[in-house]
Amino acid sequence: MSDEVKTQSGRGSIAEAGGGYDIASLIASGFSKYGLILALVLLILFLSITAENFFTVSNMMNILLQSSNIGIMAAGLTLVIICAEIDLSVASIQSMGAVVVALLLKEYGVPIVPAVLATLILGVLLGGVSGVFVGWFAIPAFILTLAMDSLARGGALILTGEQSIFGLPEAFSVVGQGYLGPFPMAAVIMGVVFLVAHLILSRTVLGTNIYAVGGNKEAARVAGVNVFAVKLFVLVFSAFCGALAGVVMASRLMAAQAIMGMFDLMDVIAAVVIGGASLLGGEGRIIGTVIGTLIIACIRNGLNLLGIAADWQLLAVGAIIILAVLLDYVGKKRTA
Repeated sequence: MSDEVKTQSGRGSIAEAGGGYDIASLIASGFSKYGLILALVLLILFLSITAENFFTVSNMMNILLQSSNIGIMAAGLTLVIICAEIDLSVASIQSMGAVVVALLLKEYGVPIVPAVLATLILGVLLGGVSGVFVGWFAIPAFILTLAMDSLARGGALILTGEQSIFGLPEAFSVVGQGYLGPFPMAAVIMGVVFLVAHLILSRTVLGTNIYAVGGNKEAARVAGVNVFAVKLFVLVFSAFCGALAGVVMASRLMAAQAIMGMFDLMDVIAAVVIGGASLLGGEGRIIGTVIGTLIIACIRNGLNLLGIAADWQLLAVGAIIILAVLLDYVGKKRTA
């Protein structure tokens, strides 16, 4: 009887002694789950105080509009990075998409819907080329998509003759300048892309296979996963998102040129890694990428309102990427 009491007393003492540890673990767990949201809230509060007219309805809608093409590309790149690959061509495919849809509309008089569909199909084909070489011939995605980046950008320069394309049909502006209720149509398109990517990752066998390939490619192959098909899909989806972002950008600006969006790749990668997708593969969620996209958009918008030059903004984004990668590395090392 006394032994039983002692045992129960001992258990109680252990629980009490471990109370501090439990609280610390709870705080760490909460920060891990909600740290990104907290960072976004703190950023908005800081910019609301320091930047005039930042926290207004019109500027919030403007941030959503400005982030649309970055968010669309980030959704596609998230799947690629979870799969332990990289797509360095997505921003150039965006430029190619903008140029192609603009040329089809203005120079060839193609109706809006067929022109947009043709542009998206082109994106799928470019992604398919990358996917075949990376998945079938085992060429590192870093090298192949870097080559595709040059091909897409060079192709856009050749198609435009290094000139800007203006005078697009007024009806085309609905895609990038129109509103659905209070929300910009471009932001609605971004939201749909995010939703599709989320459903793929969380509700399909394909999504499970993407995580499996990113976590351990050889183990996934032994388990019967078609690694080639998975890599082909994520690179095709990323290129599709790039072409779609190009359509949205061309509609928003009602113009297209080969050099547009030249520095967008930095923002896209930053949005994904800030959102928690590991560059080592196997980890990441679309909701994280959504928050990462909003963080980058708020930083860009806030720095513009504060009159910070574009070169300093590039430095800021680069530093953010390094910090996010460092935190990911430290986290991996601790859990190893």
